[in-house]
Parts: sequence; C-alpha cells; structure tokens
Amino acid sequence: MKKTALPIIAFSLLSVAGHAQGFYFRAGLGYAIPQASQTIDGTGTAYSGSQTYNTNQTTTFSLKAASFSAGTQGVLGVGYMVNEHVGIQLDAGIGLSTKKYTIEVDNVAIQGVPYNISIIQRAKTPVMMIPSLVLQSGGDKMNLYARMGVALPLKTTITVDQLQINAPGTGARTVDDFTFTVKNSFSLGFAGAVGVKYKLNDKTSLWAEVNMLSMSVYIKEADLTGFSENGQSIPLSYVTSPHVVKYTKSGIVDSTRETLPAYSQPFSNVGISIGVSFSIAKDARHHSTGSSRFNSQDGDKPQPYRRR
Repeated sequence: MKKTALPIIAFSLLSVAGHAQGFYFRAGLGYAIPQASQTIDGTGTAYSGSQTYNTNQTTTFSLKAASFSAGTQGVLGVGYMVNEHVGIQLDAGIGLSTKKYTIEVDNVAIQGVPYNISIIQRAKTPVMMIPSLVLQSGGDKMNLYARMGVALPLKTTITVDQLQINAPGTGARTVDDFTFTVKNSFSLGFAGAVGVKYKLNDKTSLWAEVNMLSMSVYIKEADLTGFSENGQSIPLSYVTSPHVVKYTKSGIVDSTRETLPAYSQPFSNVGISIGVSFSIAKDARHHSTGSSRFNSQDGDKPQPYRRR
C-alpha cells in the first residue's frame, strides 16, 4: 500500500507545483517625447527654434527642447521568465520616424554679406539595445509589470543639413546646402518601464507600457558628405572649410578648427508603447484530473491496469 501510494503523491505534487516560465518574444510600436532635453549644443547654437542677430547689437531668440530619440518608436524583444514573478528581457528600441529639429538663424555675416541660415538635424534610425530585469505580479489573465535596465546605444548617427541663403537685397538668391554626418561616442544610459499585460490565450498576450530612456552621448566626429548650390551638386573639393571635424574632451583648437571640444547630444525621452507578445513557454500549471496510472476505486485502494 505504502509503495504504491508514494508514486501517486509525488506525481500529484509535480502536476500542480509548476508555474508559467520560459521564453517569449514581443513586438510593439510607440511614441516618445523629449525628456531632460537640451536647447543648445556645445557651440551655443540652438537645436530648435529661431535666432536673429539685430543691427543694434542684440539677439532675439526663441528656443525649444530637443531629443534625438523622440518620435515614433519600434520595439522588438525576447525574454525569459525564471518563474511567474521574475524574468530577464532584451529589447531593441528602433527609431522609425524620429523628430526633425530646425533652427533658423537670421542676419549672419559671412564674408561681409548677411545670410539667413537653416540648420536641420535628425537622428538616422537610432537603435538602442536594452537588457532589463522584469518583475511582474503573476496574475492568470492580467499582469502588472515593471522593468529596469541599462541602455546600450548601437547607433546614434545624426544627419545635418545647413542651408545658407543670402539675405534679400544682397544680389541674386543663392542657396548653399552643406550635408554632414555626425557620429557620436558610446555612452551608457538607463531605461525603465511600468506596464500591464493581458493574456488572450496560452501563447498570446497584449501589453501596454509607459517607458523612459535617460541617455546623452558625446559628439565624436562630423563629416562633410555633400554640397550643392541652388540644387546642383558641387564637388567637395570646392569647400575650403574642414571636411572632417574631430571632437575630443582634451586637445587644442587652432585656426583650422579641425579639432573642437566635445559636447553631449540629447537622447532622453518618455514614451508610451503598445504591442503583442508570444510565449513559447511550457505552462506547467497542469491540474490533476484524477487520472493516473492507477484508478482509485473502493475508497483509496489503488487498482492496477489489467491485462487482457
């Protein structure tokens, strides 16, 4: 009796002691706005807004906040739940349509001629890798969760177009367009989120979250990659200014201005994202139906299978 009862008890405990765990994939879309953003860069030039140099030695300005990770975001991730409350997750945050920033600077003297300058900047599909620790409530249908981790910038390249147009009354209108590719140094950031997940079935869940990214990266290099005048492409050899400018935290600035002091570029944001997750976990919350290798009959007396 005891020998047959022990396997039954062990099997019953295994059948109900498990919990949902294992791997899952998730994907989503969201929108982020600037957070802890900046208004001017290290040269004193605004990222967004307007500046006018007046003839009476004054400057009129209107500045706006900027963050190069703001805009429409995509999320792709994979995670593993160690148990129903604790897991780890690796997300790739991708800027699908980042916000464009324009600063209008009027009445700038270039070789004695007043020009109006427009500087247009936008991050080119920034990518952040975010490993996180995940904590969740562990409900059957509805789960509240929080995640926290570091942000690793895999791509933070910024494209810059600087349009220079001679002011009215100074001759024929000429539009010079200088295009730059700005590269940034690697810098560690932090990311976190709070959200809710609703289970549709054993494999599929919907999720929604409020997330935050805290990150600034130092400018490393600016390369002149294109030049046109009135819409016609011009060889870069016609440009006498430096084609490559290096930015460092220590060095010497000379008359060539090929080396300049480094400054931080804003990438912090606060956003809202929604999406779907697909589990490939084995949900071990199996409940015993009373069937086993033995059928209980005649009280608690186990009956073995019978041969034909």
